[in-house]
Amino acid sequence: MIHLKHIIITGTSRGIGESLANQFIDPSHHLICISRTANQGLMERAKQLDCQMDYFNYDLTNISGIDQLCEDIFSRIALPSSDEAIYLINNAAMLTPVSPIERLETEQILENLHLNLLAPMVITSNFLQLTKHLNVDKRILNISSASAKYILPSQSAYSTAKAGLDSFTKCIDIEQKLAAYPAKAAAVYPGMIDTSLQSEIRSVSTELFPYVNEFIQLSEEGKLQSPEYTASKLIEILISEDFGKNVLIETIN
Repeated sequence: MIHLKHIIITGTSRGIGESLANQFIDPSHHLICISRTANQGLMERAKQLDCQMDYFNYDLTNISGIDQLCEDIFSRIALPSSDEAIYLINNAAMLTPVSPIERLETEQILENLHLNLLAPMVITSNFLQLTKHLNVDKRILNISSASAKYILPSQSAYSTAKAGLDSFTKCIDIEQKLAAYPAKAAAVYPGMIDTSLQSEIRSVSTELFPYVNEFIQLSEEGKLQSPEYTASKLIEILISEDFGKNVLIETIN
């Protein structure tokens, strides 16, 4: 009998999330993908390779609807055996707005913090509530950023959200050590990756972001990791026997 791993991944329309989902496609996995727009390629590949996939089109900046989203997700998950596992990867993120704080509209700040910090908190809250009675392997991987630690101008919303995500992960770790059936948690800085977030920052004017030329240079010199490489390293971390021993992982190399 195949013992399923149920893997919930946010932000699977592109970038790291898409690469994570692609590499997890396997008959022994049940993938639950969440993104604002559906990834048809992922769904077709999962079908071809006989991997169970449930895809949820949802805008995670809509915080008030996440409770219902999680109920819908868990209605598709059956965990009859302690040999099974359930993993959550909070990956969805946005870099914008890249600008000095005084130039930002309130709605821009809210959207950034909703997606980068509040959505992972609310999803994790639901995940732990809905699995607390289950004696199974439970893991939460939060995709953070070195921007939480190494501060640059014009990234206040993003850096603040990621620093909050790090603190949140540390809190989960402490709380879960007291739980009857604890989940393990870790936050990871995945490095500089060639994704749409990097494209966004390279398109910002030097007036709004003084370091833009350094980011352009990194790209031109081929110093950005591919999403595929990054995803493979993140999966190594997630499935490792030591997962959760280090709550904050600052390098994946």
